[in-house]
Amino acid sequence: MTAIAAPSRRLRWSGWLLGFALGGFYDGILLHQILQWHHLLLGVDAAPFRDVRVQVLADGLFHALMYAIALAGGWLLWRGRAALDAAGAGRGLVADLLIGFGAWHVVDAVLFHWVLAIHRLRMDVAEPLPWDIGWLVAFGLLPIAAGLLLRRRPPAPGA
Repeated sequence: MTAIAAPSRRLRWSGWLLGFALGGFYDGILLHQILQWHHLLLGVDAAPFRDVRVQVLADGLFHALMYAIALAGGWLLWRGRAALDAAGAGRGLVADLLIGFGAWHVVDAVLFHWVLAIHRLRMDVAEPLPWDIGWLVAFGLLPIAAGLLLRRRPPAPGA
């Protein structure tokens, strides 16, 4: 491993982790707190989970996990900061942030909405699947595609 390879890897992982955490914060703040469309464990039918205090606690623990992931990403960014001097490094970091942001929404939709069924995007509608798919495409697949495109396209001359 060369001296450049290690910081570059750190920079890439920092982007993925920071983007993933930002995706989780975006989901939790917008959907759980502002719009109040769901809580993390709202689809769990057991009696203790019907208590809103338990639901809010689960949301808070989820946010604590996102903080831990963001701190790991920030630490890796700090450790790999020397790699930011390389041409295109900032562009690569933004691409990785987008990929991480989208990855959170893919994980959320597939794992939590469909596999574990602990919540859906909209718990208050008769047909939640179109909402899940729309959110997955808009905030999962499109940011990942944008990140991959940004990473592949060469920087503009003089950038």
